[in-house]
Amino acid sequence: MASVPALSPSEGLGELYRRVRRASVALVAELEPEDCVVQTIPEVSPTKWHLAHVTWFFEKFCLLEHAHDYRPFDERLHYLFNSYYYSVGEMHGRAQRGFLSRPTLREVAAFREHVDAAMEELIAKRGGDAELAFKVTLGAHHEQ
Repeated sequence: MASVPALSPSEGLGELYRRVRRASVALVAELEPEDCVVQTIPEVSPTKWHLAHVTWFFEKFCLLEHAHDYRPFDERLHYLFNSYYYSVGEMHGRAQRGFLSRPTLREVAAFREHVDAAMEELIAKRGGDAELAFKVTLGAHHEQ
């Protein structure tokens, strides 16, 4: 396994996770829901899709693999927000991501809140686990 990139001495794994997740929400705070579904070209996914995709990453690779009592927000989202991880299942086509009217931006926000609450608990319990720390850090870098 690759090594975990070093956090600053003053920032722990939980702080990194929260900082990155808050930054994404801040970036879209002034957008209207309609702004978040636009896909200008097939290679660029809509804002709503990105917000859900990185949340899917944390649910799929952190919570479902490390929090044994975790219950997914909605398993149907695994198909919609998987990107290129063929090893974990099929996915909605990249060029058609802008056609998704559902889940709504409000539902994506609820998905993020559900996952964030569970991630906070998981990091508090097992944040010192090297494999989990690697995945959280990788997911944070991906979200950035």
